[in-house]
Amino acid sequence: MRLCTYAAVLFLSIGTGDAIADENIRETLIGTAITTPAWSDETRARLEKDLAIARAVMEIAPEREDSHIWLGRRLGYLARNGEAINAFSKGLEQFPDSYKLLRFRGRHLARNREFERAISDYRRAAELIEGIQDSYEPDGIINSRHQYLGSYRSNIHYYLGQTSWAVGDYQSTLDGMTRAASEPLVQHNDRLVVTGFWQYLALRKLGRHQEAEAIVASIPEGLELVENHDYYDGVRFFKGTLSEEALLPRAGLNAMFGIAMVHLIEGRTEKADEMLRQLVASSSQGYWPAETELLALTAAR
Repeated sequence: MRLCTYAAVLFLSIGTGDAIADENIRETLIGTAITTPAWSDETRARLEKDLAIARAVMEIAPEREDSHIWLGRRLGYLARNGEAINAFSKGLEQFPDSYKLLRFRGRHLARNREFERAISDYRRAAELIEGIQDSYEPDGIINSRHQYLGSYRSNIHYYLGQTSWAVGDYQSTLDGMTRAASEPLVQHNDRLVVTGFWQYLALRKLGRHQEAEAIVASIPEGLELVENHDYYDGVRFFKGTLSEEALLPRAGLNAMFGIAMVHLIEGRTEKADEMLRQLVASSSQGYWPAETELLALTAAR
C-alpha cells in the first residue's frame, strides 16, 4: 500500500473500537487549503434547514437507523465530514451490522482522507449486503429527473473500487467497478459511464492497455445521461472521439483527472503534475484521487 492515513486528522478511541474524527481536515494531502464551498445564500439556507430537520428527527427517533444515516449525510452535504463520521460511528454503536451506515461512513472517511479505514468499512458493508435483496439508495440532493441512479450494493462496490485507487490497489479498483456495473438495479447509462471511466484507468495502471481501450470502445456515442456528463467527456477523451483541446475549456474535475492520468501513464510526468495541481487547487474541497497521485509522484522522485 502506498498510502495509509493522513496524519493531520486526529482520532479518539471509543468503546466499540471505532474512532471518532476530532475535526474536519483543513488541508489536502499536498498542503493546499480545504475551505467551505462557495454556496449561494439560498443553497446554504436549504442545507442548514435540512440539517435542522435531521437533528429534530434524531431527537424524536434516536432508535431508528435512518435517523443516524440522515444526520450524518446532512452534515456531509455541508462539508462537515468529521462531524458526519461521528454521527455514523454513533449509529454503528446501536446498529453494528448496518451496511448502510458503513457505506456512508466509508464515503466520508475517504473525503477526510482516511482511506484505509474507508476501505475497511466498505469491505465490511459488502460482506453484510451480500445475499440481501438490493434496493435503491435515496439521494439527499435530487437530480433534475428526481430519479434514483444508485443502489446500495452497486454503490458499496463502486466506492470500494474508487477508494482502493488511493492506496494504489488498482486491481481492487477494477474489481469494484466491474461488480458495481453488474448489479441489476443500475443497468443505465450513467452507471456505465462512471464505471467505464475507472475501469479504463485501472486497466491502464495495470498495463492492460488493449483491455482498457476495449472497455471505452464499447461505450456508445450520443448517450443520454442524467448527471454524469463530465465522466462521459472523460470516456470520450479516452476513446479519441473528443480531443484534449476541445475538452479542456469545459472539463470538470473528473474529466481533467482523466486527461492528467493519460499524460502520466504515457510518461508526460511534468504535464500531469501541472494539471493535477491545478485541479486540486480549483476545488474548495480538493480532489483526493489527484492528491494521492501527486504524493506518489513526489515519492518516486
